[in-house]
Amino acid sequence: MPDFQINPSEANRWWQHNSAAGVLLNRLMLLFIFVPIGCVFMNYYTASFVVFAFMVPYGLLLRVLAVRAVRAYVTAHPDTLVEFQSEGIIHKP
Repeated sequence: MPDFQINPSEANRWWQHNSAAGVLLNRLMLLFIFVPIGCVFMNYYTASFVVFAFMVPYGLLLRVLAVRAVRAYVTAHPDTLVEFQSEGIIHKP
């Protein structure tokens, strides 16, 4: 496997647009925004804080999964390496 670096934010954007799992997991991020607001309206402040506190680790997990998805896709389809480099998802160190 060639040595290259993957831009996590660009990989997440690609994964969100090209994979059903990426779409679903990125849409679940909306729950981390709306559920705490709903909990505050229902006076569940502790639950709101707990759900909101897990938003950042979940976002970081999504980026790790996106990088793995791009790496697996490039490994399975080596001809797309040039396309990913031109889109800024992958760059050589």
